[in-house]
Amino acid sequence: MSLYFTRHGETDYNLAYLIQGSLDISLNETGFKQAKELAEKLKDKKFSSIYVSPLLRARQTANEIAKVLGMELKIDNRLREENYGLMEGTSRHLEAYKKQRVRFAYCYPKGESYLKVAARVYSFLDEIKEEATKNDVLVVAHGGMSRIVNSYFFDMENDEFISYSISNCQLVKYDFK
Repeated sequence: MSLYFTRHGETDYNLAYLIQGSLDISLNETGFKQAKELAEKLKDKKFSSIYVSPLLRARQTANEIAKVLGMELKIDNRLREENYGLMEGTSRHLEAYKKQRVRFAYCYPKGESYLKVAARVYSFLDEIKEEATKNDVLVVAHGGMSRIVNSYFFDMENDEFISYSISNCQLVKYDFK
């Protein structure tokens, strides 16, 4: 069976191209619409579990899906978005942010590094691997998490990792080998 991954619906921070990270930002009107559309697309899908980040935007997205599927959510702190520290709430266009993005082992000031985030997300994926080989599971999280999850399943060059992105409420399927 498979692991299905989706990113939360749109927020005002997404529109403004601001770094959200660990900030607990709500979906905007478009984000709620995207979440409801995704839930409708998944209405006939059978998942053994829906795992979700504890951050509001991911929980709001997952709640729309859970309502349609009649399921409970499993909140896992390892799925929270990367903590960008002092960069949170600032523009993704800043040179300091662009420079930091390619330093995988270096923590953002008062934040996390990609390697620390990968460690927690990989431990989550290792833990649910057995369940996902027997049943389909859904993970609702964040854009940064999408890079980490993709790198768990596929080797990626550094530039591929940095540029990898999925849209809000885009669904990606992965199979454990």
